[in-house]
Amino acid sequence: MLIIPAIDIIGGKVVRLEKGDFNKEKVYSDDPVQIARKWEEKGAKLLHIVDLDGAREGKMKNQDMIIKVIKNIKTPCEAGGGIRDKSDIEYFLNSGARRVVLGTRAFEDPRYLEELISEFREKIAVGVDFSGNKVVKKGWQETTGLSPMFIVQEMQKMGVKTIVVTDISVDGTLKGPKIGRLKQILNTVNISVIASGGISSLEDIKKLREIKNKNLEGVIIGKALYEGKIDLKEAIEIAEPRGSCSSFDSEQTQYHKGTGHARKNAETDV
Repeated sequence: MLIIPAIDIIGGKVVRLEKGDFNKEKVYSDDPVQIARKWEEKGAKLLHIVDLDGAREGKMKNQDMIIKVIKNIKTPCEAGGGIRDKSDIEYFLNSGARRVVLGTRAFEDPRYLEELISEFREKIAVGVDFSGNKVVKKGWQETTGLSPMFIVQEMQKMGVKTIVVTDISVDGTLKGPKIGRLKQILNTVNISVIASGGISSLEDIKKLREIKNKNLEGVIIGKALYEGKIDLKEAIEIAEPRGSCSSFDSEQTQYHKGTGHARKNAETDV
């Protein structure tokens, strides 16, 4: 199970929100690259970077900063927030992103999503954000009439290989994840699931690890890292025992051998 640090960006700065509320924004750094390097040095194998301005406004706003992060570290990154079109996807993938995470467009235009999946395959993940029993979209500003259980099943039918599920009701609260709901999702589909929302302690990591479901690819941690509630190295030791080797580890090895997108010099700037 991967431990995936989150880097959420508003106005070029690293922030965290509480329950997806843009009025409850806390800035942790004005240098996303420095933060990314910090998580890389502590052993992160994947970073989750989100353009929150883009998610709210429906078009990419911090794309240059995200690419700057990607080009200045070696750790693979997945990018999301405001990605709506094929050109957006190509922009990130051609710049070195491991994959992109689609949200709103995936729900609003299923046929288009199928076209994208057909072309980009595992390079596309879908973010399923929900509060209660309703999926939300457009930067968590709009509630749909769709349940997360229905959506994740539909995503699997369309060929999506990875979903990122976020329980907005606990995201940024440091109150712990809702294990029961996550288990329901994991048992509903047979594709990779990345969980997010509420993780607050090493004890939470242990509980997630104890689920022992092969579909649980990883967990995203945000506020708990920035507030010092969780030490990334310790979390990785719990979630990724020495001697274990996930499919991601094997893929990452091939990635650095040059079979994935060529990574530009680590000190390249944009």
